[in-house]
Amino acid sequence: MASILYAWEFGANLVHIGTFLPIARELRAHGNTVHWVVTHPHQAARLLPKAGFDWLQAPTMPEQRREGPPLSYADILLRFGYADSNNLLGLVVAWRELLRLTGAKVVLADHSPTAILAARTLDIPVMLFGSGFFTPPPVHPTPNMRPWSPEPIEHLLAMDRVVLTSINEVLEGCRKPGLDSLARLFQVAEDSLLSFPELDHYPTRGQARYWGMLPAAVAADSTWPAAPGPRVFSYLRPETPHLEAALQALHGLQGSVLIYAPGLPAELMRRYTAPHVTFSTVPVDLNKVARQADAGLTYASPAATVAFLMAGKPVLMMPGHLEQFLFAKRVEEMGAGLLQNPEQPPQNLAAMLRQVLTDPGIRANAGAFATKYANFDQNAVMTHIVARIEELADAATNSPNAGVRP
Repeated sequence: MASILYAWEFGANLVHIGTFLPIARELRAHGNTVHWVVTHPHQAARLLPKAGFDWLQAPTMPEQRREGPPLSYADILLRFGYADSNNLLGLVVAWRELLRLTGAKVVLADHSPTAILAARTLDIPVMLFGSGFFTPPPVHPTPNMRPWSPEPIEHLLAMDRVVLTSINEVLEGCRKPGLDSLARLFQVAEDSLLSFPELDHYPTRGQARYWGMLPAAVAADSTWPAAPGPRVFSYLRPETPHLEAALQALHGLQGSVLIYAPGLPAELMRRYTAPHVTFSTVPVDLNKVARQADAGLTYASPAATVAFLMAGKPVLMMPGHLEQFLFAKRVEEMGAGLLQNPEQPPQNLAAMLRQVLTDPGIRANAGAFATKYANFDQNAVMTHIVARIEELADAATNSPNAGVRP
């Protein structure tokens, strides 16, 4: 049996841990040892103690200020240590020591490029564990993630060049061959994505291998308000742009509204609680509430949004950052929901919510997605993922050079 290391480097939400948790349980049931290395230990404390897992702190660097929003994957990395090879070396060495400490045979990389780089220096196989946003497509330079705002190719190349120089200096110090492109970092032992083609953040990726999305293991039964009219479930966060405008739209709905908004100030909960509006104080079973609801209003959480799409229900999405916006844009392009741009003043959210509930075209498109994936079996996918992880671990045990796919 093998030592498996789950690496979570970037991102802030509980869904990272929740998505891997059922797989971790299955791996442990097979006799494997699962080590969690997480960027936000306070999030781990919400789920892992009850599941009998401990965790370690991921090596990270505070975000460095750069002008403007992130333009490409390279631009993201430049903000987190990749602008300077000494900073990157410090992170890589820390990751290497964690890999050695745990005796990891396989690394599950959940938005963890530096863990991938460290594993490369030790010839440890890596399996990507996340959406398309976490993995740029195999092109050079890494693409502009804001295609509505054209960017000169020279600027994209320059950012890639800085990142690649830092990576290759670290690899040289570890006596490993350099990379000819940033995208090459992500060509690992198993580079398939936890997503569906229609929802890939990079619509120009081309051919890729998709597992489909998994449910997050953060679930509890919920009670809907006993009010007539359509049911709407809302998953929001305190930092959601135009949060209060969304709460006002939900409060004004003639129907039954269930809201899960972890960390929401108590004063806002009191203000918007009503006979037809209930706030859940614990995570809910997303698949179950999606089946029960008529529509959803989310901060473009992939887990919640996909739960609604799989149930054939449309969504109103209010993303707060680029990853969420690109995901929501793909749903909007499918015609299965509406999107509130976080960089623009809020539209009439009450009218948008009514449209999501009543527009036959939007509902039909959400239903078409559900029909297409009606036979998608999340439990079977988890079984296949566990088998693939164990296959990689067995190969690593028997071959010291199993870490990088040719």
